[in-house]
Amino acid sequence: MAKKKRRETNSSLRKFSLLLWIISILFMIILGYFIYSANILPLKYFLAIVIVFVVLLSIHGIFILNKKTRVWLLIVLNIFTLLFMSVEAFAICKINDTLTFLRENLGVYFETDVYNIVVSKDSSFNSIQDIQNQIVKTVRDMDDMSRIEEALQNKVAVQLEYEETSIVDLLLEVTNDDEMIVLANSGNFDAMIQNDEEYESKVKILDTITIQTEVKAEETGIKVTEEPFVIYLSGIDTRSNSLPSRSLSDVNIIMAVNPTTKNILMVHIPRDYYVQIHGTTGNKDKLTHAGAIGGVDLSMATIEDLLEIEIPYYVRVNFNAVVNLVDAIGGININSDVDYSFDCYTDRGCTFHPGLNYVGGRCALAFARERYAYDTGDRHRGENQEQVIELIIDKVTSSSTLITNYSDILNAVSGTFETNLSMDDITSLVKMQIDDMASWNFESVNVDGTGARMPTYSYPNQNLYVMNPNMETVTAAIQKLNEVLGTPDE
Repeated sequence: MAKKKRRETNSSLRKFSLLLWIISILFMIILGYFIYSANILPLKYFLAIVIVFVVLLSIHGIFILNKKTRVWLLIVLNIFTLLFMSVEAFAICKINDTLTFLRENLGVYFETDVYNIVVSKDSSFNSIQDIQNQIVKTVRDMDDMSRIEEALQNKVAVQLEYEETSIVDLLLEVTNDDEMIVLANSGNFDAMIQNDEEYESKVKILDTITIQTEVKAEETGIKVTEEPFVIYLSGIDTRSNSLPSRSLSDVNIIMAVNPTTKNILMVHIPRDYYVQIHGTTGNKDKLTHAGAIGGVDLSMATIEDLLEIEIPYYVRVNFNAVVNLVDAIGGININSDVDYSFDCYTDRGCTFHPGLNYVGGRCALAFARERYAYDTGDRHRGENQEQVIELIIDKVTSSSTLITNYSDILNAVSGTFETNLSMDDITSLVKMQIDDMASWNFESVNVDGTGARMPTYSYPNQNLYVMNPNMETVTAAIQKLNEVLGTPDE
């Protein structure tokens, strides 16, 4: 009787083991499909994984199907199979999260237009409901304002009047008129604050209108793992996760990438650089204002004119991306190149000493923003920003960080960046890096200039601080870009 019961137990164990083996095959097929879909592993690694899977499953199957396999060995195999399936399930979930992130953030993205309803600080209007049936003044700064009008009317019934003057004039006028109401693009409003530190105290924002438009990135035709290319890195000083399509670009870095020679050149252009905004005549303007006037496309076109290059790609990030990304990769070692210690102006909790300082995201951001601690101000800040970018890239492209933190890195910047790089572009670069694990050579060149106070295209009736370009440094930057990109001098 005991012998018969033992045979039944053994038979049930073998059936369970067989079922578990079949399920493990399905798990491995699903995992293999997700790894293939992610398109980040070079073929040699993918084939190696497939071979290992097949060998392990075959050996496992031989033991399961062999009736002479001892019970204790079956139990051990089942335990290991369950553990391995748990790891596979975890990997499937992580890869699926990564694929979802890539599909949502690359190739197709949402362009966001943000408008503020602005009144004088002494106005009797304290909420959007208070302006019912009032006249709201604005300018037609987009070809089609219908969606803005509709969104505004959905919040409150008002009469929208388009003025022939500039939005700058309206924003100045509203400070002296308690009854006036202005609808202004957030980029123009931020520019007013940047150029007049007291402006924000003179007005109040009753509400904001936000419009999102789906945009499909155009194919560039560039093979990013084989051909040199240029990326415009635009840093937006917005503290929330939103990225208005038109906003001041406080960080302007051109990154020339040569995937063959493994060289990266970064050119920092000060935000106050006095340049001719592409497509305009008359007064030049600060480079940062190009983003507020016409968004990233106008900024790129203006820089293309200045540096005599084509810029096919851009990445716009707000400063939250720095915090999240640095924390995701476990911090970075920042080198403070001054011989004294200082507390960052934007975050007094971040102190930097001469030499290496290991910091997390919050202090990395404070360091990238700092300019008051240096005699050269914005010039030194540009060098600091380049250092932070270089340290992030260097750590992200290291084997351990890239493989173990891949999805965490992507999720860290979710909602804080916008790019026209496609999913294929990103995965191809990741695959190339995993394949060769090569070190990249970083070099930086900064264009320089002299400070002055001049009227600008945006503010023709005011003298604003600008930086007149030193054309010798611009010419030197153009030459270095041509060297890295392999472009012959004309």
